[in-house]
Parts: sequence; structure tokens; C-alpha cells
Amino acid sequence: MKHPICLGLVVTLALLAPAVVCAQSNYATPYTFTTLAGPESNTGSADGPGAAARFFFPSGGAVDSGGNVYVADTMNHTVRKITAGGVVTTLAGLAGVAGSADGTGSAARFQSLAGVAVDSSGNVYVADNADHTIRKITAGGVVTTLSGLAGVEGSTDGTGSAARFSEPFGLAADSTGNVYVADSGNHTIRKITSGGAVTTLAGTAGGLRLPRRDRERRAVPLSLWRGGGQCWQRLRRG
Repeated sequence: MKHPICLGLVVTLALLAPAVVCAQSNYATPYTFTTLAGPESNTGSADGPGAAARFFFPSGGAVDSGGNVYVADTMNHTVRKITAGGVVTTLAGLAGVAGSADGTGSAARFQSLAGVAVDSSGNVYVADNADHTIRKITAGGVVTTLSGLAGVEGSTDGTGSAARFSEPFGLAADSTGNVYVADSGNHTIRKITSGGAVTTLAGTAGGLRLPRRDRERRAVPLSLWRGGGQCWQRLRRG
């Protein structure tokens, strides 16, 4: 999987509201971009305010109702939290240590994180792309595996560890606790209930299976967001 290079985390209005994401095509509307946290050219894993914080290939982000930003710090194998004032802390995972263990705070492990979503109760969901799982993190940093089985790829619907994903990427959550997944390796959109039951919402799993080195060249669902009562997706095309 190819990770976008983003050393200074730029948080724009596109991250703050689904309606604004759609409005980005309206070039008559002015936008102001600022760096919320992290310097422009230095990688690392340090927590801290503003430019004192460090990231290593952050690839996904989501905002809660209080204005906090949650970031999939992909190459650090951690989930970071940024307050509205730009103070960065590590919510879960241990920088530089990959794995798949559930646990609290730094005891939890992640492989290669991608998409992030936050529900109305403040729970954070992350797509562990390389582990083919969807993880849930409470506000207190308690990490559990909501669906999928670490290291096992597939397309099976089911509940909890009986379900299978293939390189899940983008996530979105609705107001009733459902999570929607861009299951990029399966070319499908999956739905997970709050109880961990997985169904395929759209698309058909299977078809041409390319070697991993060639998967960057195909059209795959990458990111999801909700707006107007509907779930939208962005595709990457080779």
C-alpha cells in the first residue's frame, strides 16, 4: 500500500464537514489552509503542542463533536489525538512497534493504519489495512478488534472475527453507530453494526486479483464520508 507523504498535518475545512468536502470543486469559494500540528519537513513520534509534535506518514483523520482531530499515524503504528488548540497526544499504540494486540493505550498494537472515523459517542474507529481488520478505540484509549481477524484476508460477511476484509481503507460512521468501510481489496463497501455484524452494502467481492505490487494501478474505493443522509466514496484509479 502506498502512503501519502504528509509530514506537517494540514487540517482543512474539508475535514471538518462533509458538506464542505463536496464544495471543494467550487473554486469561487476561498479556503485558508493552516498547519495545525507538526513541522513541514521533520518526521518523528513526539507528542507536544503545534510544531513541537512529530508524525510519520499520517494518512487518515477524523474530527469529533468537540473539535478534536484523530489521526492514523501510519508509519508510527499509532493513533494520535490533536486538540482544537493543536496539542498532540498518542491515544493508542506504541511508536515504532507494529502488531495486532488489543489493549489500552500504549499496550495496543497496530500494523498499517489508514482510514479513521468517530461516532457520536466519541469512539474512534481505524482501518488496520495490513491486518485486514477494523479496530475500535474508546475515549479512554481501550482498543478492541471490532471486525475481522488479524492477518487473514477475505470477503466473508459475519460477526466479529468471523468477518473478513481485504486491505480496508476509508471509514465513515453514522449517528446510530454503524461503521462503513471502503474494502479496497474486495472492491466493495461494507457495513458494520455497533455489535460488529458485517454485511456487504454495495459491490461484488472477487473478480481479478492482481499481485500486491500491481494493486496500485486499479480503481479501488479509498475514502468514505457521510452527507445528506448518504454515504459517499472516493476512488483511486491507476
